[in-house]
Amino acid sequence: MSRLTHTFAAIFLISVLSGCGREDKVDNGASGVAFHKGYVASKNSEWSSAIIHFTKAIEIEPTFINAYNHRGFSLSKQEKIPEAITDYNKAIELAPKYADAYYNRGIAYAKQQKFTEAIADFTKTIELNPRHADAYVNRGDSYKALDKNMEAEADFAKAKELRK
Repeated sequence: MSRLTHTFAAIFLISVLSGCGREDKVDNGASGVAFHKGYVASKNSEWSSAIIHFTKAIEIEPTFINAYNHRGFSLSKQEKIPEAITDYNKAIELAPKYADAYYNRGIAYAKQQKFTEAIADFTKTIELNPRHADAYVNRGDSYKALDKNMEAEADFAKAKELRK
């Protein structure tokens, strides 16, 4: 493992164990460890294992926002889209300004071909994080699916500008 990878892993683990991304910091140790195991499993595309560990983190700490978001992402990778949306909804309920949860829910809605809902979530993502180039691309794709080509082209141009 490179020095940069070690440094990133240490910073990540410290942020998880210190309660980063959570409203309530109950039992940081056990929930943080479960979350980290889920995170490692997800990085290895071991989605079932990731879901088990994120679920454990949520059982220990029901307000663990990042665990809901990451479990939702893992569920989405298993094509369990309604369950993923439920987790994104919970993350948003707990942290209404959590741009990544809106973005991920937008992706899930797009997978269901619910493009109007996807556009709303990508728009909220952009409102919270105006430099989120992928939100512009995905909103553009959703506009394109609804034959709103002018809006789509504007979003694709903005994404290209942000990626310079």
